[in-house]
Amino acid sequence: MRGAAAREGDATCFFHAENQAALACDSCGRFVCALCDLPLGDRHLCPACLGARKPLELATSRTCWSMAALFAGVAPLVFGIFIWPLLVFTGLLAIFLALWGWKKPGSLVRGPRRWAAVAGIIGGLLQIGAVAAFGAFLWQAMSG
Repeated sequence: MRGAAAREGDATCFFHAENQAALACDSCGRFVCALCDLPLGDRHLCPACLGARKPLELATSRTCWSMAALFAGVAPLVFGIFIWPLLVFTGLLAIFLALWGWKKPGSLVRGPRRWAAVAGIIGGLLQIGAVAAFGAFLWQAMSG
C-alpha cells in the first residue's frame, strides 16, 4: 500500500519524499502521508512519535462501567441484610453507572456489555423498591 504520489508544489511526507502529505503529526508537526499516519484515539502521530511514547501513555486498561453497575446493583441485594440502610444509595449508584457507561466502550477487547448494564438497572430499581417497601412497612407499623 502506498500513499498518494506527490505532485509539483505539494507538501510531502517526512518519511516518504515521493508521497503527498495527508496531515501533520499532532505531536511534532511533521507532515506524514496516509501510510505513515498512525491514529491514536483522536490524535494522529508519526511513527517516530508513536515509538517515543512511554507505554503508560497508551491505553492499557479501561473501566467497564456496565460491570460496575452490575456489581452495585446485585451485590447489595445478596448482602443487603447487613447494609440495608445503604440500599437506596447503592441502587441509585447502580442506575447512574449503567446510564453513564451505556455508550462507553466496555473493554479493550470487547464491546460494551449491555446485559450487565440492564441487570444493574434492574438491581438498582429492586433496591430502591425494597427500601420503599420497608419504609411503608415501618410507617404502617408506627401509625397503626
